[in-house]
Amino acid sequence: MLASLSVGFAQQTWPLVYEIKSDSTLLRLDTAHFQVLEDRAGKYTLEDVQRSSAFRFDSYYNQNRSSHVYWKRMRIKNAMPRNLNLYLCDFNASFLEMYHQDSTGRWQHQRTGELIPESQLPDRNGNKERNRLFFHLRSGEQTTLYQRSENPFWRMPLVYISPELQSEENRIQSVYQSIRVKNGWEDFFFDGIMIGILLLAVCYNLFIFITIRDKVYLYFSICLLFFTLDRNAFRIQLAFFEEQPYEFKMLNVFFFIIFYIFFIQSLRNFIQSAPALARLNRAITFFLGLTALANVIQFFMYTIPGFPIDDLLLLIEILIRIVYVLCSIGILKMIRRGSPEARFALLATTPLFTFWLATLMTQLLGRFFNVNVPNSVWNWVEYAEQFCFAWLIIFFSGALLNRYNLVRERVAQQAIEKEQLEKEREIERNRIIANQNELLEQQVKERTAELQTSLENLKTTQNQLIQKEKLASLGELTAGIAHEIQNPLNFVNNFSEVSTELVNELDEEQQKPDRDPELEKELLGDLKQNLQKISHHGGRASQIVRNMLAHSRTTAGERQPTNLNALCDEYLRLAYHGLRAKDNTFNCELKTDFDPTIGLVKLVPQEIGRVFLNLFNNAFYTVHEKQKAASASYQPTVRVQTKSINNTIEIRIIDNGLGMTAEVKEKLFQPFFTTKPTGEGTGLGLSLSYDIITKGHGGRLTVESELGKGSEFTIVLPVT
Repeated sequence: MLASLSVGFAQQTWPLVYEIKSDSTLLRLDTAHFQVLEDRAGKYTLEDVQRSSAFRFDSYYNQNRSSHVYWKRMRIKNAMPRNLNLYLCDFNASFLEMYHQDSTGRWQHQRTGELIPESQLPDRNGNKERNRLFFHLRSGEQTTLYQRSENPFWRMPLVYISPELQSEENRIQSVYQSIRVKNGWEDFFFDGIMIGILLLAVCYNLFIFITIRDKVYLYFSICLLFFTLDRNAFRIQLAFFEEQPYEFKMLNVFFFIIFYIFFIQSLRNFIQSAPALARLNRAITFFLGLTALANVIQFFMYTIPGFPIDDLLLLIEILIRIVYVLCSIGILKMIRRGSPEARFALLATTPLFTFWLATLMTQLLGRFFNVNVPNSVWNWVEYAEQFCFAWLIIFFSGALLNRYNLVRERVAQQAIEKEQLEKEREIERNRIIANQNELLEQQVKERTAELQTSLENLKTTQNQLIQKEKLASLGELTAGIAHEIQNPLNFVNNFSEVSTELVNELDEEQQKPDRDPELEKELLGDLKQNLQKISHHGGRASQIVRNMLAHSRTTAGERQPTNLNALCDEYLRLAYHGLRAKDNTFNCELKTDFDPTIGLVKLVPQEIGRVFLNLFNNAFYTVHEKQKAASASYQPTVRVQTKSINNTIEIRIIDNGLGMTAEVKEKLFQPFFTTKPTGEGTGLGLSLSYDIITKGHGGRLTVESELGKGSEFTIVLPVT
């Protein structure tokens, strides 16, 4: 210990000057050599402290101190004949700050503490201290020290204050003594081995849980993990959390209660309490939750002045023992029911339970009856507790290992029984299958004959339906054809009558004695022109008849060069006149925009004509239906466009009719789907049209529509 003499004059406002006369020991300053200032808000600066008149003398321990921040001031003098390198020490606070005047009279500031990241600690020749701050005093020099000590809100207030000084030489010598002379390195070595063993046990139990999905192994692995963290927090922080000491230490407050909760849960799952113990289980759950709640309350209650924190800590200790008592009762009841797991649990937990009851009794006797246990007994408490925990972990791990072996044997036996049962079932299945095969073979022969007949009937019906659709579209053409063929027939009749009159007039002229050759020549020219017109309109009528016959053919024709624009225009007008034949009040504006550069396109004209007819009929139908319900300002319009794009021909048929929903669009090209009333459509027109365009001509048929605004069908045909 540092030897010193207290010299100076008694003063009311400043403590006595502490003179250092020896540097071979560590010395705690007595209460006459320092004063204390409470900083409840933790916001005082050095200037505030220097101006403060609230410094007071106080004892080392004062249970009435409730602040987490205290300032101490002291005056130190080097009374030795040589310079001193010193440390100001504080082993009771989490943060330590020092302000001192150097030889030039300037104030120097340093900060350290166990909750400060490693990178922020002051460095003294490569050595970083968490509880000591270095300063230098020349021989005969006196300095004033201000020490700021602080604990975080989740730790106890600074009820114990004890400033200490240590020379650098003494610090080096003490470390050497601890590590080399007293073999202190062995603590680090064996602690490292124990941490490794415990973490290996954590991984082992976690692996077993993943293998057999038994929660007791999961709970026990978590229990061991937090036991390791709780018991070796200092070593683990130095190894893994040097830059996060505050966060790690704060979480460390909850390590024990988490360990305890998961240990109780692993114990309860291990003994597998009977349903008859449901009330006992509920009581355990209640008190376990109450214990956890009390720990959370403890975490926040240190900052409340006057809160009986000691009573709360004692309550937590009592709640822990109550949970253990209830678990022990459950274990004993399960032993009476013949549970071997309960016997293992009792053997594993008895030493620790007995130890905890003993420590609780000593706390109660000391608290309420002032009965104190001798210090010689307390020296063995830590060793006894370590032994109890080791006993608990070893025996409980052994019990879990035995449980795992039993589970493996049970699983193996179940696998053998399952395999035998599967073999018996397989034999029975094979016998049933053999019988069923004979029956199925006979049924297959009968059904095959029925299916063959049904298939032939289906093909016949399909061909009939396709032909019916063609005939239906032919019926749609009838009225239009009648209108179209009437025009050339009218011309033929008219020119025939005129030609007859011309022949009679020519005959009369030839009978005259004074014939007029010029008149005869003129009459013969007119007659020739009439015959040409008769021939032209007769050919037109023949072409219409040929197209009608081609449309009604049942077999697909060959591709031939076709004037696509003329074909499109012809079927547009046939469809329009067909609808007008049914309703002569219907009028529709027809707009055509034909690309004259298209020329002849190789296609099957009767098939493409059938597609045009279906699409035009649908367009006229939808604008006609919309006209029935629309206002008088509505003008039905069907527009047709053809366009040559690269190596394709694009035909667009656009109407301003009713349009359709997205659901209708999805089903539009399905066979037998129609939105027309019953009897007005077969539902095959668009399906056959789609097949003609896509399969017959390698093109595309698409539709875009908006409900209430109209539709646009697009045909894209490749040019071959």
